[in-house]
Amino acid sequence: MELPEPYEYIDLHHGQTMTLRVDRYEDGSGIIHPTTITPRHIRIHMQQQGLATRPPLGDPIYNEIPVLRLFGARLDETSPAPHWDVSSKTLRADLLARFQSGLMLPIVLTLTANGAKPYKRYSVSVN
Repeated sequence: MELPEPYEYIDLHHGQTMTLRVDRYEDGSGIIHPTTITPRHIRIHMQQQGLATRPPLGDPIYNEIPVLRLFGARLDETSPAPHWDVSSKTLRADLLARFQSGLMLPIVLTLTANGAKPYKRYSVSVN
């Protein structure tokens, strides 16, 4: 199920943290528009769109990716966003496993970024 826009992707720099109160979550998919288009992005775009030939140069490329949407409030700084979208595969898997194994909501989580893309990982602290 594609989650409705707007997307509020979590993308912290190395060492940055954010603290969220998560009231509920939704697992689905979202759209990304890569800024640096790689052959992998083109291949995925072609597969998802059912294209047999490469799109013409300059055509917009987008990919549908798995996304975990977290609803709640940001506690460490003011934010008008009603939700945050997790596109990191490892963070999404970690949080989804915690929620599905009985972690009671609402819950306060602190997310910390470690490293840089493509090797960035997030640590999760349950407060």
